[in-house]
Amino acid sequence: MLKRIAEVTYFVPDLDAAWAFLRDVANARLHFKALGLIQVEVGESLVSLHPADEKGSAGPGGQVAYWQVDNLNDAIQAFQDRGGHLYRGPIKGVDGPQVAQVQDPWGNLWGLLQS
Repeated sequence: MLKRIAEVTYFVPDLDAAWAFLRDVANARLHFKALGLIQVEVGESLVSLHPADEKGSAGPGGQVAYWQVDNLNDAIQAFQDRGGHLYRGPIKGVDGPQVAQVQDPWGNLWGLLQS
């Protein structure tokens, strides 16, 4: 049935600014760009950047995708250096890994997980 996260979509007010942010903070590579959508590769995952609208606004929306990182503190610092901030944590998760949530400049939450 469900196999893996195929794509994560973030709703943002400015597609080009969000693309530049991901390029810098996550070494994202452009996968696809069309009017109203930018899709980038982050590691082995796809992230779609969609314009915020009445059905999908920027900011915490009740779901957080957690991204594997080699060094949690370095990942947090990369977000902070580019206008993001620490939202929750870091803590040791109940299942063992170190986890934190950071917020990008548009209010979206990004989960970070260090095994």
